[in-house]
Amino acid sequence: MVRGFLFLSLAVLMAAFRPLPAARVSGEPLVAPQITVSAQQCDTSSPGSVSATISWVPSRRGNQWLDISLFNNRFAPATFVGIGPFPPDTSSFVWSGLRPRLTHFLRIDTRSPYGWEPSQTVAFATQACSDDPALPQPSQELVGLRDRLWAEIAASGFNAAVAVTDLQTGESIDVNGDEPRLPGCTINFFVLLSVVMDLQEGLYGESEVGDLIARTVWSSNPITARDLLRRTGMGDLGAGLVKVDQLLDLLGLSLSTYDHPPAFPHESLQGSVNLLTANEMNRALVALYQARIVEPAWRDYLLNKMTGVKPGLQYLIPAGVGDGFVSHKNGFFADFSGWVDNDAGVVIFDRSGNRYAYAISFFTEDVPSKYADIPLGQTVSRLVWQYFSSRYY
Repeated sequence: MVRGFLFLSLAVLMAAFRPLPAARVSGEPLVAPQITVSAQQCDTSSPGSVSATISWVPSRRGNQWLDISLFNNRFAPATFVGIGPFPPDTSSFVWSGLRPRLTHFLRIDTRSPYGWEPSQTVAFATQACSDDPALPQPSQELVGLRDRLWAEIAASGFNAAVAVTDLQTGESIDVNGDEPRLPGCTINFFVLLSVVMDLQEGLYGESEVGDLIARTVWSSNPITARDLLRRTGMGDLGAGLVKVDQLLDLLGLSLSTYDHPPAFPHESLQGSVNLLTANEMNRALVALYQARIVEPAWRDYLLNKMTGVKPGLQYLIPAGVGDGFVSHKNGFFADFSGWVDNDAGVVIFDRSGNRYAYAISFFTEDVPSKYADIPLGQTVSRLVWQYFSSRYY
């Protein structure tokens, strides 16, 4: 049966009454089916959507339901869809009509003699489809902003990229937004996100990492970020590297890679470089802001932490913003070909009692001298701010 409500553009589902849960007998073990997504393909019967083959090892302790959600919130009511009942020996299902390029969360919920027995949650990202109808087309005015940003970047002569997303409508624009860039410490946003996901799961306490998060954000500190990387790896730096790189995959960021802690290139997974695109950084910021990857309370916790950047590092995105506040992550270093100087975050502002927000990621490489890109970055930020401030008033 269909349970809850979720914007998944789902195909027609089986309908059946799902009884209320009975109390479990103390001491009875929870069922832990092994869930895998064994195949995905773009759904020809529903252009722009994805079909996923989901397989699991059934416990055979009772009828089963398969639950799916776009939100990592412990399957809170009205935020997921469930289908069933399946017989106790059912071990696979093809779910059609899923939205592409989004993180989905799965579980098996078994109705055993002892009550409901939910499995652990498994997450996966749906693949991209070329005719994705879920991506809203930017308005003519937003396209005009893109053209102005393109002109400013072209006139500057800098190797720059920018992506902008309206967090009310989902409309996005970019200039060079799919080009993989050297991110510097901007990519440590994903370390922060991984740690906050751990906090939500109760893997350790906020008092153990809160100060490290604040210090990482304050000065874009790669040393404290490395400490957090080890913490999210449960004491193992290599495990932390793998976990954060897998988080990029979970978010569907196929062009981006977390290979080593910034400033520690010798501690590498594959002897490669860290890469991040402006569009994929924005997609991650959207997932955070929409509370899809962590619950709203932890979303707000991280966004608040990311406002705590020291004054000396407020020279790019915040410098172009008026009365809004900026949650952002810097990243800069000297490369053999010049300076890398990046900034990415969420700008939030209030108008007439309503809250509005947009995501912006600004990246530069090959900057010939330190801070030479500041006028361009501030101009880009100012133009984006002016657009949103006039659109929502």
